[in-house]
Amino acid sequence: LGAMQRYGKRLGWTPGVNKRSAAELALAFAIITLRQVIAGNREILQGSWRQLTGGQLTGRTVGIIGCGHIGQEFIRLLRPFNCPILVNDIKEYKTFYNEFNIKAVKLEELLCSSDVVSLHVPLDESTRNLLTGKQLNLLKKTAVLINVARGGLVDESALKEALRSGGLSAAAFDVFAQEPPHDKELLNLPNFLATPHIGGSAEEAILEMGRAAIKN
Repeated sequence: LGAMQRYGKRLGWTPGVNKRSAAELALAFAIITLRQVIAGNREILQGSWRQLTGGQLTGRTVGIIGCGHIGQEFIRLLRPFNCPILVNDIKEYKTFYNEFNIKAVKLEELLCSSDVVSLHVPLDESTRNLLTGKQLNLLKKTAVLINVARGGLVDESALKEALRSGGLSAAAFDVFAQEPPHDKELLNLPNFLATPHIGGSAEEAILEMGRAAIKN
């Protein structure tokens, strides 16, 4: 930005062009983890056949950490599921909160009270390792954790231990501190789903990003 100012160059930027793509992936992750789709698929591939009992998303409390463009879009998608929604953000979006009957709470309360926790914040020094073992221990044992935001927000070693020990029911991550991730133990856990940073990789989102660049 400093160089652009020195040389008199202008920056064009359109926020939120891939928000629907990332929000839909978060919604998919929520349903997949709650219904034990990951474990069921792995068992079938190993020759087993048993009906696993999961839970519906409908009516469950969803905690949104970060209520910017993608967080808000995820909340819009949740509307038909009648989920009580808790939000933690450094900013206040009072009009949006009132429209969707959202309760803004501290991070600790969100973690303790939510059945689904979804991360939608950028990665900087204030959010790096936002969720360490201490915070993960606050989650319900039946809760699921979703990250389609940025790698580095969650201590992945602590996450692995929580998933192994039963301190957390399941997790689904699209992003990792190191990409591609190398922790095979984490990736092979039956209650963990990993995807290769595809949050914005929908045809429609890619087209919209290209159009936004041309327009700018």
